[in-house]
Amino acid sequence: MNNKIIAASGLGFIIIFTIFYTLQNDTDVRNSMEESLIEMQLKEPISRPYSQDDNTPQAYFAYQTSINEIIADYSLVDSKTLPDELLIAPGYYEFQDLNYDLTKEGLYRFYLPEIENQQRIVFDSNVDSLLSSIAWIYSHGNSDNNKSVEELDDKALHSKIFGTCDNISHWIKHILDDRQIKSRVVQTLTIEDWNSYNNGHTMIEIYRDDFNKWVLYDLDNNAYFSVNQIPLSLLEFHESVNKGNYDIHFLTNDTKNDISNFKGNDGYDYAFFAESINSNEETLRDWYHRVIQVVIISDTENDYHFYDQKHREQIENYSNQYKFLEYEEFIQKFYN
Repeated sequence: MNNKIIAASGLGFIIIFTIFYTLQNDTDVRNSMEESLIEMQLKEPISRPYSQDDNTPQAYFAYQTSINEIIADYSLVDSKTLPDELLIAPGYYEFQDLNYDLTKEGLYRFYLPEIENQQRIVFDSNVDSLLSSIAWIYSHGNSDNNKSVEELDDKALHSKIFGTCDNISHWIKHILDDRQIKSRVVQTLTIEDWNSYNNGHTMIEIYRDDFNKWVLYDLDNNAYFSVNQIPLSLLEFHESVNKGNYDIHFLTNDTKNDISNFKGNDGYDYAFFAESINSNEETLRDWYHRVIQVVIISDTENDYHFYDQKHREQIENYSNQYKFLEYEEFIQKFYN
């Protein structure tokens, strides 16, 4: 009899210990138990010393490589509600019943944690501020590659955009076209051994009246390039990459890669590869040396290159859209 009592007592201790241990260490079980006791009015609801109501609206201005907080201005009386458009005119605007001075061109971000995020590009005529703003919004990835330009416009009102070089270049082209800014999407290709993921690059050239020339922008890497402080076209950059005598200018200090969700259709994670390119300027230069070997520019019918005859067949096997032009013809057609 005593042995049975001892055994029962031991079993009871084990059960009590197991329940106690589970409640102490399993958060889901403990939270479920607390919710049940609160619903049965056997326990008072948890009272915390903070709540969502304690959060306050925040705002900042992002331009080039800096971020600056902006403070609501209570003296402003003619503020407008933020329009449902990504690009807005300079002016005074309202967010969460607070008024802000948005007269300087660039990217503005507003957020009330746990409630809403908003971002707008203030643009009048400064192309540099527009490109910097787009670079702040975009990071390299592919989760938004299947979205239309209209869907990207809508997402950009509240969020960053994650796409590849072709995706971002065509989105920027759409934005520039809407503002009657002359631009074209351009491509490059390597003549080194091909693989399935790293054979070329897509960027955008913008005709800059202030420089009286085409200027290349790599918004996938938030950069443009110069020699002797003169910004380079695609053709000039191609020549400078071969010589290694160019400067890289970064448009932002944003997060360059969406390394949390940069996956191929088969689920392969490209985070290691993406970080190997953008880890520093030296690795980016090494990558440019691989992919900026063949210059390709399109008209309404074909994509043209001028690389030497020795590699012509290799290049045109990459795509039946690629057509050869003699160097002089290429210059006359695209840079005259």
